[in-house]
Amino acid sequence: MTTEQATYRYFKVFIPAILVYGFGSVGLTLAAENITMPPFVLYALALIPTLAMMCVFWAHWRFAGEIDEYLRLIQIKATLVGVACLLVLASGWGTLELLADAPKLQVFWLLPIFWVSHSAATAFFSKKEGVF
Repeated sequence: MTTEQATYRYFKVFIPAILVYGFGSVGLTLAAENITMPPFVLYALALIPTLAMMCVFWAHWRFAGEIDEYLRLIQIKATLVGVACLLVLASGWGTLELLADAPKLQVFWLLPIFWVSHSAATAFFSKKEGVF
């Protein structure tokens, strides 16, 4: 499979899944604030963006397996940078919350933080290695 074919297959799953995640998260937040629903309904509806994000991770896993070893190394490095940023931020901010009474960081923001840092790292490593 060519890189272009793998990229096409990736975005064919990624774009709908990330849209479901985004609209589902915003929609559920608005619904929870404006409509009275039993907790079990909210729990069930919360599975929608969760399942969408699982699809995103599955698509990324499949994409990394379909590209060549050189591009896969860039993806692995970017994933490690994303996880490192996430762990440093979470533990650092957690320490600030514990010791300095900093405002709480909502767990919801950890996923966007991961993807932004992963994307920035992918762009950095790709540029550095002359991929694009």
